[in-house]
Amino acid sequence: MTTHRAVAAIAALLLAALVVACGSSNPNEHVQSNEFFRPAAAESGQQAAAAGEDQPEQGQQQAADRPDDGDDSQQSESSRQADGQGSAQQAAADEEPDQDEDRPAAPASEDAPLDTSDDIVRRYTNPSYGYSFELVCSPFCDPNSNGIDRVSFLSETGRALIGVDVHEDDGSDGEMFLRSTLALTDNVEFSSVEETSLVTGESAVRFNWDEDRRATGGFQVRWHALLVRVQDVAIIMRVGAVLDDYDGVSQSLERAIESFLLPLEITARPGRYDRFDFTIAYDTADVSQEFGQPTNSPPSAEAGIFVLQSATALKAVLTWQVLGEAFYDGDTAIQQSLRDSLGIENITGLRDWGPVDGQQARTGETETQFGEGVMKIQSFAWYCRDGGREFALHVLDPDDPESVALPLIESFRCTTASEDDAAEAGGDE
Repeated sequence: MTTHRAVAAIAALLLAALVVACGSSNPNEHVQSNEFFRPAAAESGQQAAAAGEDQPEQGQQQAADRPDDGDDSQQSESSRQADGQGSAQQAAADEEPDQDEDRPAAPASEDAPLDTSDDIVRRYTNPSYGYSFELVCSPFCDPNSNGIDRVSFLSETGRALIGVDVHEDDGSDGEMFLRSTLALTDNVEFSSVEETSLVTGESAVRFNWDEDRRATGGFQVRWHALLVRVQDVAIIMRVGAVLDDYDGVSQSLERAIESFLLPLEITARPGRYDRFDFTIAYDTADVSQEFGQPTNSPPSAEAGIFVLQSATALKAVLTWQVLGEAFYDGDTAIQQSLRDSLGIENITGLRDWGPVDGQQARTGETETQFGEGVMKIQSFAWYCRDGGREFALHVLDPDDPESVALPLIESFRCTTASEDDAAEAGGDE
């Protein structure tokens, strides 16, 4: 038991090191800042008179894809003042809001009067799956999430939550699927289950329930969940708040549900990361996240970090960056990436390992000691001529990191077209 706790502590420290290395904020390039902005009361009369309109000023700003561009360069001063700092978010079910003051959302109708509060509404768009919804600030003032299959947004007080999970659709009964996915106990009863639809026409089912966790030191929480099943994926949007605070944030929660949109086509699938013209498969039980390099920018084809975390520990870190082949050195790639992403300097046994998608790889290992526990790390590096990028993979396991790395390495392709091209070439023969 002592060893297990020590290993868990090591994993927690390594995860913390990764978060620190990746910075306090990792902007999502699909956040549309200031989609609706309402001026403060002192300014509203002058602006309305000058514009001759009752409608709030609208603008859509897209954060840059390039690693050298920061989030600040894409947002107005008002947005920057309202932005909270982002981080890799893992929302537990008993993390909810204490928000006594919540302002109503921006008016949707052109005939509606201007609300002169200073709220900002941003539309978050998931870069992999393309779904989107609106976040009202306050209480949800951080529109950035590093999550891929799972995203979550906590209120400023941590007592309200908006989250979306994407899963493979197993075709099971909707209520059973929801209970299993959200780990709801049998004593949780739905107050209502309603057939509904998104504004874009897709069918959905809405579940409403209260969950009492006071017996275990938690809170009484009011939840709503929207289940959408489309194109072989099941998407669950869950919103909720501590019951004592629910009335103060209910309009913000409802706005997220009512503004939820799907793209015309969902091409991404859980368990496969192929955002930047390379692909790697992973276990859908793991939590997948992405970060940028440098830390004040979103991930891009030029540079980024892909992270896998199991239920209890950091599992794997994949980094990439554009680099001329003449400058590539596998040992240097391993050492630099290990230092920059996990803060670990010592690496031993650097040697040839074998091919990764036909490219010769180097490998090395290290151990991190903490009390009686040991976390082993095995690192790999290779160069993809297609795209001109070096990749480094670090896999963590207390016993055998190489066996954990093998499925990841075997699934890796330097370009997303590699498998299709190979199939076509085989057919031509």
